[in-house]
Amino acid sequence: MKLPAFNAKIFVPFKGIDWRINSSKLMYGGYILFLMIGLIASQVNLSSNIDYSIRTLLFSILGMIFYSAYWGSREKEKKYGKLEGELEICVERIRINDYSYSWTEIEKFEFRTFQVVDEKLWSETYPIARYYGGPAYSQGVNNFIEFMVDDKKVKVFFQLETPSHKVELKRMMRLLLFHDRIDLSTTYLGLNLDYEEIQKLKKAKAKYFIDLEAQF
Repeated sequence: MKLPAFNAKIFVPFKGIDWRINSSKLMYGGYILFLMIGLIASQVNLSSNIDYSIRTLLFSILGMIFYSAYWGSREKEKKYGKLEGELEICVERIRINDYSYSWTEIEKFEFRTFQVVDEKLWSETYPIARYYGGPAYSQGVNNFIEFMVDDKKVKVFFQLETPSHKVELKRMMRLLLFHDRIDLSTTYLGLNLDYEEIQKLKKAKAKYFIDLEAQF
């Protein structure tokens, strides 16, 4: 019986500073300008004409801050990096482009799952993106795996493209647990499971081997 494999596009972060403007940078820039100009104006005696100009400038900056909040609530994430290469995870190995690592040589495996492409980074009940600027929607590349091979750390970010793609990843991680490739704590931490879900996972592992033995 051929076991399934999980495949995803690799995200490679760029090094250095991302100088691109987004809603968050525009908002924080507006806060800094507003505070600096307001502080300077409060310490200096200004003529009526200059005072009017300063007030107009401050109101303009406030408008920029409000616009940043609006922009952020609709902005899509553009991480500083590129999608390049392919990740494959299966029961036999992990393949990163042309490099394969068998589970016998992998140590201290960890993973984390977050949003998929265009999923909200904030909830309706706690719309934090409206207050600090965006982006509001994910690029789906915050997900990662990390492990040690020959005392070297390997960390790979990858993109989850759809909700069903995320389900595929969860199924694969459950399968890795069932085959003792990863342990229980690694699985529930990576999948963000609560106590009841952890208990269900334990029972599912026991049932998996019972069903497997029944096939032979």
